[in-house]
Amino acid sequence: MEESSNKYLIFTVDDKTFAMGFADVRLIVPAQSASKVPDLPDYVEGTIVNEGVTITVIDLRKRFGYPKHMKTDRECIIICDSKKSLGLLCDNITGFVEKGQDDIQPPPDVNDVVNPRFISGTFLLEGKPCFIITPDLVIRPDDEDKFPDVSDTAEI
Repeated sequence: MEESSNKYLIFTVDDKTFAMGFADVRLIVPAQSASKVPDLPDYVEGTIVNEGVTITVIDLRKRFGYPKHMKTDRECIIICDSKKSLGLLCDNITGFVEKGQDDIQPPPDVNDVVNPRFISGTFLLEGKPCFIITPDLVIRPDDEDKFPDVSDTAEI
């Protein structure tokens, strides 16, 4: 029986490795200055316009509670193909990998309070854990109403 495999984009945030399924990635662009928007959560960098579409940029360092760092030219925004018009600001894209279903482990279950819902699984990459994230779930549940679905903002 043939094992099904998935391709993942690999990126880093604070020297930790994360992955996102290719199906969730629309485009990768260099980091750029985002326009600040009032009343959005602190982990939102602001918005950018890409190909005529307004993208809300989430700073993954802030969202994951990692310390600030000096900006580098390796930073980029992963524009997601998701229900929300999201871009995820990360430190560095390191490549891609193909993994079979047997390689994927369930997400860590730390406890009832700390169980990041945006981590859908893990796998080992060069002997270290790599966390698979789901872009739409990076938004905190309490902030959902501040991020309209793409279909809600489409022109009629």
